Amino acid sequence: MPTSDTLIADYLERLRRASVDLPAGSRAELMQDIGAHLAEKVDATASEVQVRRVLDELGTPEEIAAVAADQSGARPSAGAGGGGGGGLAYDTATVLVLLLGGFVIPVLGWIAGVVMLWNGPRWDARHKWAGTLIWPAAIVFTLMVLTADHRASGHLGVVVVIGLAVVVAGLVAGFGYLLRGARSSR
Repeated sequence: MPTSDTLIADYLERLRRASVDLPAGSRAELMQDIGAHLAEKVDATASEVQVRRVLDELGTPEEIAAVAADQSGARPSAGAGGGGGGGLAYDTATVLVLLLGGFVIPVLGWIAGVVMLWNGPRWDARHKWAGTLIWPAAIVFTLMVLTADHRASGHLGVVVVIGLAVVVAGLVAGFGYLLRGARSSR
């Protein structure tokens, strides 16, 4: 369970990334204003629910950065994501490249997806590590199924089909997990 300090730090980090296209002075003022507001509204004894309520009242960091960009005349990049892109199209493309790129261009496709994932503004470290490790885990599991001694059962074909079905289901679940993670940070 995240602590109040962790929730606020994550929120401010998202705001920092989302406001990267603002002029330096505007960005520093925005970060200072939001930090001061949070310090005023959230005391050391605040519960997770109270902190989430305050953050929800503020709006998403991306919304705040977009308003600040409008006020300063800055032109934010797509989704105000700060170098890593943003929005549903980027999120979906990232996950598709990550999970399917390895089929199209073995190894390099997966690496491209990992780079996109780690540069994406909406995923936290937990999602980034899960996305990074899903392909290696799928490969290791597949190799274990294929190299296991199936002579005792005599059902090699069934074991391989079930093993591959588990791998495909894991990849689909990973796709959903990453997209839900991106959506929840908006």
